[in-house]
Amino acid sequence: MLIILSGCSGSGKSTLIRGLLKRNSNIKFMKTCTTRKKREGETEESYLFVSREKFDEMLKNDEIYECEEIHKNFYGTLNSSLDKVIEGKFHFIKDVGVLGEINLKKALKNKAKVVSIFLTVPKDELIKRLKARHEPDIDLRLSRMEFELSYIKNYDYVINNVNYEKTLRKLEKIIAKEEKRENKQKLKKQKTSTVSE
Repeated sequence: MLIILSGCSGSGKSTLIRGLLKRNSNIKFMKTCTTRKKREGETEESYLFVSREKFDEMLKNDEIYECEEIHKNFYGTLNSSLDKVIEGKFHFIKDVGVLGEINLKKALKNKAKVVSIFLTVPKDELIKRLKARHEPDIDLRLSRMEFELSYIKNYDYVINNVNYEKTLRKLEKIIAKEEKRENKQKLKKQKTSTVSE
């Protein structure tokens, strides 16, 4: 299963992903390839940081399944990462843009379960968070907010992330519910194939 987490810049995606990974050993992080610069304290665990030239080369070599330009930087999903989701040994979680969500659902249709969750945050709270992390282009991020919200209907779940612990618990409940559904579907398929044999 692939869990997609989307939301405006400052909505808490990275913090929640870190929390989920700490508490759930069956969930792995799917890295995104990006041309953006590392933020203070960020490690290679968060992203695969590459130059624009390297990113273009990877695109040319068909190593990247989908990519999106966000805030003047490029973000992409590696084909090798999708193969791991299809393998089905673990659940994976990925922070992805609204166009990436559409592309990933298309890529994994009939191959793996995809659950998409959009995080919303009140605008004043969002501004406060962006200022706290010394974001230089707050206006740029806010101008993208309307665009991102226009895609909210594509998502399976929407969570208003004003309280970290509550949101984390909601995410875990959603994942547990979808895991049960996935297991039921697998059992149904197994029974069907046994009958047809």
